[in-house]
This record gives sequence, C-alpha cells and structure tokens, in this order.
Amino acid sequence: MNKAEKKKTAFLIGISIVAIALLLLVNVRSVQTSENQYANYFASVTQSSVNLTRDYQDKIGLWELGQISNSSMALITDDYLRNFTTQLDRFNQTESPDVFKDAKNSLANSFANEIKSYEYFKDFLVTGNETMNQISTVYLSKSLEDEANAFKYYKDVINGTKS
Repeated sequence: MNKAEKKKTAFLIGISIVAIALLLLVNVRSVQTSENQYANYFASVTQSSVNLTRDYQDKIGLWELGQISNSSMALITDDYLRNFTTQLDRFNQTESPDVFKDAKNSLANSFANEIKSYEYFKDFLVTGNETMNQISTVYLSKSLEDEANAFKYYKDVINGTKS
C-alpha cells in the first residue's frame, strides 16, 4: 500500500470513528430522553391515580357518615371502577424503558388490586355480606404494597441506583 492509499485509509477510518461516536452519542441521548419522558409520564399517571382514589375515598367517607345509601354508593363505585379500569388499560398500553419495567409492573398490579378491592366492596354494598368487605380490604392492602414497591423501583431509577 502506498503513502496516498494509507492516508486515504486513515482518513476513512477516522471518519468512521467519528460517525460511530456521533451515533452512540445520539443513541445515548435518545435513551436518556426516553427515560426522562417515561419518568415524567409515570409521575403524572401516579398523580392522576392518587387524585382518582382520593375522590373515591371522599365518597366512601360520605357513605360512612350515612349521607350516601348502599345502593347509591354501589352506583358510584361502578362509575369509579370504569375510570380505574380505563386508567389501567391506558397505562398497560404504554411501553416503558427496560429500566422502568419493575416500577411499571408494580404500579399496574397496584391498579389491578385496587380495582378488585372496589369490586368486592361493591358486592358488599349490594349483598351486605361482610366477607366481601373483608376481601376488599385484603386487596386494598395488596394494592398499597404494590404501590409502595412501584415508588421504590421508580426512586431507584431516578436516583441512579438501578440500571
């Protein structure tokens, strides 16, 4: 190989290295952006869920005070169940970066258990069967455990302790 060919080869290798470096940089930034966007999405879904749960719990408070009858509370529960189910379905349809898989799965489990809790609570309201209320409480406890795990996993990702 003569001197001109060596220079040409070195130039092409140099350009290739720069191109690869730029592609890696763009790819890393793209992943970081995707992770940041998902972190923001996750936080907004969580806040929306908290608001929905708080609204529903306010209704339960009125029911406990005797201001809402069992039959009316059952109808209210139906409305909230539709909202919770819609929220879960939308959340499940989103893709998450791999680093958020545990957080997403735990939050989805929390939503599902909260829905089951309210389904059993509705059955209790309609039938008066105290066992349904006890089962509702068990599912609500599971929901809270899953939610705590989701926040732990989320914080691990945000704090950089999980990758």
